[in-house]
Amino acid sequence: MNAISSIAASGMRTAVMGVRVAAQNIAVQPVPPVGPRQVLAVQALPGGGASAQVTTGGEAPDMVADLLAARTYEMAFAANAVVIRRNDEMLGTLFDAFA
Repeated sequence: MNAISSIAASGMRTAVMGVRVAAQNIAVQPVPPVGPRQVLAVQALPGGGASAQVTTGGEAPDMVADLLAARTYEMAFAANAVVIRRNDEMLGTLFDAFA
């Protein structure tokens, strides 16, 4: 796996974690007492890519913010999937050109 694919794969893993966190926050919101809200802490890695960790946040529950976060992570996943697909296509084209 080359650098582009590994960076996009780490972005996809981060996006999946983000959707899970948002879904968890949405699922427990109407249940009293509302527990601590989960937050995804994302850090950029020096060689490229991202690392994520789930933490608890002190913010008040906000269903709209969590729905928007889930949609944002869904779009990030799709964008990273396109990067991997295009990278594979370019690699295939390169191999065809040298064959």
